[in-house]
Amino acid sequence: MLLGGLLGSAACGSDSEGGGSGGNGAAGSGGGSGGGALDGATPGDAAQSDSSVVNPVPGSGECAWEPGARPTAALPPVHTKEYVIDLVQWKISNAGKDPVETRKGLNDAIKWAKDNGHDKIVIPPGTYLVGEPTNAAYAGGIDLQGDMTLELSKGTIIKMAPNDRWNYCVINVDGNSNITIRGGEVVGDRAQHDYGTPPTAHDEGHGICVWSGVDRVLIEDMELHELTGDGVLIVGVKAKDATPEKATTNVTIRNNHIHHNRRQGVSIVGGHNIVVENNHIHHIEGTSPEFGIDIEGAGRTDKDVLIYRNNFHHNAGGDFVTSSGRNVWVEENTMTQCMVNDQGQFDAALPCLLDKQVDGPIIIWKETDNVIINNKIRMAKPTVNGFWGILGYVSSKDKSATRTNKIGNYIAGNTFYDSGIHMAHNMRYFVSNNTVHNGLILGYNLACTRLEDNRINRTKSESYKLRDVAGVASGNILNKGEGALPADDVQIHFPMADDAPYRNSSPVFW
Repeated sequence: MLLGGLLGSAACGSDSEGGGSGGNGAAGSGGGSGGGALDGATPGDAAQSDSSVVNPVPGSGECAWEPGARPTAALPPVHTKEYVIDLVQWKISNAGKDPVETRKGLNDAIKWAKDNGHDKIVIPPGTYLVGEPTNAAYAGGIDLQGDMTLELSKGTIIKMAPNDRWNYCVINVDGNSNITIRGGEVVGDRAQHDYGTPPTAHDEGHGICVWSGVDRVLIEDMELHELTGDGVLIVGVKAKDATPEKATTNVTIRNNHIHHNRRQGVSIVGGHNIVVENNHIHHIEGTSPEFGIDIEGAGRTDKDVLIYRNNFHHNAGGDFVTSSGRNVWVEENTMTQCMVNDQGQFDAALPCLLDKQVDGPIIIWKETDNVIINNKIRMAKPTVNGFWGILGYVSSKDKSATRTNKIGNYIAGNTFYDSGIHMAHNMRYFVSNNTVHNGLILGYNLACTRLEDNRINRTKSESYKLRDVAGVASGNILNKGEGALPADDVQIHFPMADDAPYRNSSPVFW
């Protein structure tokens, strides 16, 4: 089976008030148990602040909802029966040549090792050029067996040979479970690729492909870059006729450096229990959608996803987008458009070298439900939508304050610099304890809304801007600027009713 032809594009249009015209969309890009961290611990247990404890919205009826549990991912078993591949025996070049022979030798060695009782296969240092055109669409790389660890030694590079196929997987996890991939560097053929053969997008060349409904995969301590498509692509099996969907489950992607790919850092297309933590994801640019992480089911379901403590910058589409996710937690990430050093740390003395960011740092589609907590979001230039750190996209066909999904969005404890929060044509928003420096919280045509204890340190003319918003508000503060004293705080009163389901509020506050 091939990944090619599976995924398509979807326009990501924002027609909401104050949001501008739509930008490029989220392309359909997409032993032990544990919680997505070492030793089975749930990431961030020790670091969670009070705002990461998500309380249900009180009351009953259409305005009451409770988020799901914080997502975890079970880890694959630990593999210890080691085999270091004998390059001479298997006639494998580690000098960056003979891609077809190198691919064959590596795959033969992995299969032999598995057949002979080894479950941890180590590739010695060197550069391994792989890539065998297997049909008109696909160039094959390393194909992994189930129940194994592939460990790339320090100084090991697996590189895709230049080709004209629109689809490839440098490392392929297809239908096999309980796999760890660790260490080394995976490099695509982006600069040398021949983009001239149809289809012209050539956006399906990926570093690691995890697909066909597999379970328990760990990808850690790697560098993934220069791919024509994504650093990591996760894909489940779509339901067909009487055959139910089979999601890809329990995938952990941690401590990786993912950068300079054309389409995406990580795509999740039919994944359940996915943890993406402690990665440095940047300079994603070249072909739409150009996001750091994209959740888009393309006819599949995505649920129970944790995006935790990642560092994003210089991503031309945006940092995170979800068009299909349910119970997605975006927690303690740093999202900086530009003006960062090589480690991704903000430095106001540095220039902004990002040409554009099309959609925005965080994009959430109308029917997704998300817990977005304790992130730091900084913008230096507007997207096509404006200076919105978090933006809710809605279809041009649905301008009502309604929602099919019974679970809402919880946005709390975030810090925004030169950016704000945009909400429109939706319901069940709970926005609490956010701090906005030089930005705006905007709500338009919303039902069942709660605004509590937010602070805006204003250096521009607008701060809170609400119209046709029904709900309750309390404790919201406006101050003169980032350095202003607490004595300068002004409590803002919003003319919103406190009677659930919040249908009797004043219609205008701008």
